[in-house]
Amino acid sequence: MLIDAHAHLGTSLFGVENSLEDLLASMEQNEIDQAILVPLKPRDYHFGPENDRIAAAVRATVGKFFGFARVDPWQGEAAVDELRRSIDELGMIGLFLHPFEEQFAANDELSFPLLEVLHESGLPLMIAGGYPTFSHPSQIGDLARQFPDLTIIATHGGQINISGMLLADALRTMQANPNVIMETSGIYREDFIEDTIAELGAERVVWGSNAPYMDQGFETTRVRMAHLSDAVKTIIGRDNLRRICRLT
Repeated sequence: MLIDAHAHLGTSLFGVENSLEDLLASMEQNEIDQAILVPLKPRDYHFGPENDRIAAAVRATVGKFFGFARVDPWQGEAAVDELRRSIDELGMIGLFLHPFEEQFAANDELSFPLLEVLHESGLPLMIAGGYPTFSHPSQIGDLARQFPDLTIIATHGGQINISGMLLADALRTMQANPNVIMETSGIYREDFIEDTIAELGAERVVWGSNAPYMDQGFETTRVRMAHLSDAVKTIIGRDNLRRICRLT
């Protein structure tokens, strides 16, 4: 079984879209059994209806999908209310934050009220990682130190710099913060995934695609071609997400 930790649904103001039908077809083609769904940023900037869209997809495909809510921390108390609604009424099992698209620093106190809700609920945070000045690995590390009991899934391994210059920073962040988990989408070097697992253990990595920004087939190949045992691939492709998100 393979679980995608990071797939988007909806239509983004940045011109990408992913329908439920397209996502299901891609998952079938690439032998992906389940996925965590997160909203794209809509043209009207309102995440409430997008969270509803995610919840509807979860209900329509029992056991196939699980939802993470998305909110804009700049909305203050309204964002907190939307997160609570998403958890209590929609059944969301985590929160997705995108510091670059919402224009806030990952370690800014702006998001702290939201993280307190997650802490109270025992739910994880997924954060779009690797954007300089917004979600550099060091900023994610600072956030992790301030919320040591919060599991933080850093997408793209906490870096998106194709030069590889942030790979060392991402690894240092994970070394210093055991609550930071690496999600694999867009990590262009398999050896970084391999080295991270060798040094920190397979329990610190989850597989994700970041669809539709990235191709699910390519992202599955990235991990399937890595020099890892089948047992380790099962841990990062299924077991860790089941444990972190308490999936059934």
